[in-house]
Amino acid sequence: MILGRFGMTTAAILVIAAAVAFAARDPVIRFVDVDQNIQLETVDWGGTGPDVVLLAGMGLTAHVYDAFARRLAADFHVVGVTRRGFGASTHANGGYDPLTMAKDIRCACDSLGITMPILVGHSLAGTEMAFFASRYPGRARAMIFLDATYDHSLIGELEDLAPRPVATAPGGADLNSPEAITEWYRRTRGILLPAVELHSLFVFTDNGHLKDMNASPLAQGLIVDALRTPPFSRIDVPALAVFTKPTIAAQYPSYRGFNPEQMRAARKRIAITRQLMSAALATFEAACPSAETVVLDGVNHYLFLTQPTATLQMVRAFLGSLSPAE
Repeated sequence: MILGRFGMTTAAILVIAAAVAFAARDPVIRFVDVDQNIQLETVDWGGTGPDVVLLAGMGLTAHVYDAFARRLAADFHVVGVTRRGFGASTHANGGYDPLTMAKDIRCACDSLGITMPILVGHSLAGTEMAFFASRYPGRARAMIFLDATYDHSLIGELEDLAPRPVATAPGGADLNSPEAITEWYRRTRGILLPAVELHSLFVFTDNGHLKDMNASPLAQGLIVDALRTPPFSRIDVPALAVFTKPTIAAQYPSYRGFNPEQMRAARKRIAITRQLMSAALATFEAACPSAETVVLDGVNHYLFLTQPTATLQMVRAFLGSLSPAE
């Protein structure tokens, strides 16, 4: 065994060097046709090995995975898909039901020559993945749900029972610059968005002031209206479902500045969210008993942003356990 500096083997040094090289590459952006006059943005971070397709949560684009994907590309070929209505994908007037969006994923994979994708989805993307499994059995190699196995058709109940303790949209000084918007996300969501995602989500003026959202004004409302209970029982491939149980500190880093009313609201929302997580876990395990499940206590919903190393380790360990036939 040959040791490099700090006691690392030559193989370990080569792995690190490969990861650094992948991380330095700019991803390749392609637009693929999924329907008449509908194109989706795909982001290809390169890499070799099995094809991993990353799917973002509601209101976000594939670029939200930028840092995460660059590290994952050391072991896999990593591609992200931005759903219709958001970012650079076509801002369509319709097609926001889960079956159509599952078809969009299949069409994007077909266009990219990906026959057996490993689908990795966050939040709302889990619903699309469940309908993908239902509509295209055996088409995926595996599925990884990152806090994504909730019945999002019930999310409106959470908003009714426990409104957010902080503003649901930026305003005032938050709109003054990309840095101000970045701070708003940190303060209210507990996350640091990649700069490339920020510029995919928003349109800025020449002086850096936020001008508008880069999304269809119809998309989010139409998605919510069309939500249905996900058919998790139809998942027929190896699956990993990671659940997070947030705390006030994990979800709201600025909680120490909350007034008493905001603190009461935060405590109530976190308590109900944790209850919903426990219920979703039980429902998913009953529907998909062969799936592997992991519960992370005290972790933010956006775990791939707040806990990227731990999330990567779980993803790699799960995918490493698959047999070649899978």
